[in-house]
Amino acid sequence: MAWCTFAMEFIGLPRLMSKPMLMNRKSSDKQAAQTPWLQGDDPCEPEQTPWLESDDPCEPSPTWGARLRDHAGRLTDERAWVSAALTGAPDQCFFRQAAGLTIDASRQAWDAPLRSDLTAWSIARGLDRFRRDQFAGHAVNATEARAARHSLLRAPDEVLMAHRLEEIAATRFDFLSEAERIRKDPDIRQLIHIGIGGSDLGPRLLIQALAHMPRQSAAPHQGEGVKVHFAGNGDLHELESVLGSLDPSEVQIVLCSKSFTTPETLVNAVRLKVWMESHAKGLFKARCIAITANTKAATDFGVSRCFGFPDWVGGRYSLWSPIGLSAAAAIGADAFKSLLHGAWAMDQHWLEADPLDNVPWQLGLLDVWNRNALHYRSRCVVPYDFRLSRFPAYLQQLEMESNGKGVDQQGRTLPYQSGAMVWGEPGTNAQHSFFQWLHQGTDATPVEFVLIAKPDHQDFDAHRQLLSNALAQSLALVKGKSFEEALSEQPKSANPSWTREQVAAHRVFPGGRPSTIISLDRLDARSLGALIALYEHRVAVAGFLWRINSFDQWGVELGKELAVDIETHMSLRRVHPDAQTERWIQCFASQAT
Repeated sequence: MAWCTFAMEFIGLPRLMSKPMLMNRKSSDKQAAQTPWLQGDDPCEPEQTPWLESDDPCEPSPTWGARLRDHAGRLTDERAWVSAALTGAPDQCFFRQAAGLTIDASRQAWDAPLRSDLTAWSIARGLDRFRRDQFAGHAVNATEARAARHSLLRAPDEVLMAHRLEEIAATRFDFLSEAERIRKDPDIRQLIHIGIGGSDLGPRLLIQALAHMPRQSAAPHQGEGVKVHFAGNGDLHELESVLGSLDPSEVQIVLCSKSFTTPETLVNAVRLKVWMESHAKGLFKARCIAITANTKAATDFGVSRCFGFPDWVGGRYSLWSPIGLSAAAAIGADAFKSLLHGAWAMDQHWLEADPLDNVPWQLGLLDVWNRNALHYRSRCVVPYDFRLSRFPAYLQQLEMESNGKGVDQQGRTLPYQSGAMVWGEPGTNAQHSFFQWLHQGTDATPVEFVLIAKPDHQDFDAHRQLLSNALAQSLALVKGKSFEEALSEQPKSANPSWTREQVAAHRVFPGGRPSTIISLDRLDARSLGALIALYEHRVAVAGFLWRINSFDQWGVELGKELAVDIETHMSLRRVHPDAQTERWIQCFASQAT
């Protein structure tokens, strides 16, 4: 039996519904028997949600709670919303444009009445105040007593001046000037970017997505600009595969580590230093730039040029900062500025648009609804453009590091689910791998198709086929194929000894599987900036409504600490107290000899 849980706290609108809700109900009597929490006037009984009885100034509203239950009961029955989606019912339509992007979420299990109620709830919950507080520099990252003002990294100079952030504007001017210097230096043909996490995923995404762009300011000897190589994983095989084909005298190095203590970054930096110095003494110092807040450690290591950024910039939000220097060197300062302009346009939409037409606001509400009302465990992101191949990986850090939390802002264990898993691959290759699971698997998951309307090649017929594939997949997911439709077909590859009924059973598509289409006019710097900023704000919306801190990442610490301890035991040949770990230490030691 399929179940969904709306384990969400609703203040003003719905409060908290923490018991299972049956999907595809056969009768109201059966529903009442199987979902006793739905009975009564108050969906938020104290014994069901004791943690809510704290300093909450808002009283529960039985009326709004009942309205939300009605929405959930109506929309968890696929027949209602699927029919509306396929017939183009006005209330089902969610087709919006923002900052040059077009967003169509009409094939999701929501409609205008639900969006209106969810929006009213989020306003009562304080979402409007939150977005203003974040931009104003309030300490929305409570666990670290920090602001989260990364959006200001893409603000125009005049805005930064008005906020007394002249240093941000000056740093931006300096690192973009440095990027142009590198691009125009006739002795530099290669750049090695060393970083991990956000220091790697952001610049890597930018370069892969925008490397095709024409760069008018490229130096003659560079043609398409300086070539950027990435290495930062703790596995040195990645770096060694890069070094084998390069001449040290032609290389610029950019080391990215906010603390300049990141183990993965330092192990690569040490190897690079030896490689450069073995070619020419002093070459490493002359050709190495560090992006760090710990300039002393970088200087002690032998770096002569450093760029910093504020402590309120988290790694997954840092591509707008000097962390983007390598990308700027590849695509040009003008293109990087265009990236910032696109992101800032989305920032303004997020700050100023009416909530019902505000795309980050509404998609954040959709993420909460899909996770807690419809109980989807993951979301699949499929960009139909090879140049966005790294976009799903970038979103994995942005979303899962931000909202993969199990306690609320006060440290109380969440009685409901928070951020979903994000995964994906570019189409159409994905159609030949996991789309079988998406269409006929037992666990449905929402899919987001990211499309580019205009290609940067001249084969428009091929691009039309590509877009047709994406639109077809979205339609197939929601429409499905009935047993009767499958029975009328005669597939050539079917087992000839089987009856038509036997074959048809395997060719049924359940349908009712939601999807969203996000389209960029072209894949250029401005559009990409707007797309990334859209997801940043969307993640913050969902995190705020889940009452979690989307701006810390304590979950990455424990493994790091244990790794240091284990490496110490391995190097000193001490017996590790954990038997399984010790067994592996001995196994590796025996294989190394």
